[in-house]
Amino acid sequence: MYLTRIALDAKRRTTMRAIAAPQMLHGAIESGFNGERHRNLWRIDWLDANCYLLVVSEAQPDFTHIAEQFGFLDRAPLWETKDYDTFLSRIAAGQIWQFRLRANPVHAVKEKGANERGKLLAHVTIDQQKNWLLTRSTNLGFSLEADAFDVVHSEWKKFSKGEDKRREVSFRAVSFEGVLTITDANLFRRALVEGVGHGKAYGMGMMTIVKPSLVKAQDDTIRR
Repeated sequence: MYLTRIALDAKRRTTMRAIAAPQMLHGAIESGFNGERHRNLWRIDWLDANCYLLVVSEAQPDFTHIAEQFGFLDRAPLWETKDYDTFLSRIAAGQIWQFRLRANPVHAVKEKGANERGKLLAHVTIDQQKNWLLTRSTNLGFSLEADAFDVVHSEWKKFSKGEDKRREVSFRAVSFEGVLTITDANLFRRALVEGVGHGKAYGMGMMTIVKPSLVKAQDDTIRR
């Protein structure tokens, strides 16, 4: 597995257009790999005024075209790719990490008389969104305290896709940050490489972790 980071130039019109229409970035990312295509996890990160594209992939990418279209051509290197397996191998139960997750929290609502699982609807309140992650944490290999993480950003993403631009896509993009404790290393590694929830093609589901600045969140949830 590989983890790649590309600095994006948010002053370029093409970059902002791609961020607003995630299917453009999805296609560009998939074009960075030879051979059989695999769905790769990705996410847009804003750190202060700096914008980055993060990608987790099985194969090592060539993202020259992304740097040319959306990045800084005067920077070297154009992107950074690191081996992710070494980091993943160090994951162990009991470890405490600060995390960031951008996800699409949804719930299924069955229509009367329907045999299928139902229509997926977005969770729109902060309490609903936090509960969505809390109820899934055990199956994802970690535990959470309700006061140790929070929703730091939430927005609707709406855009048209398809050759005729007639298919409307709409979903809720929610950013979580806080502190977690690993309970099952194998399940947690799987969550890091396969993602969490729906909307992965559109930049949802990717979780990243770093060493916490504090072992326990105090007073307010840790924010960056």
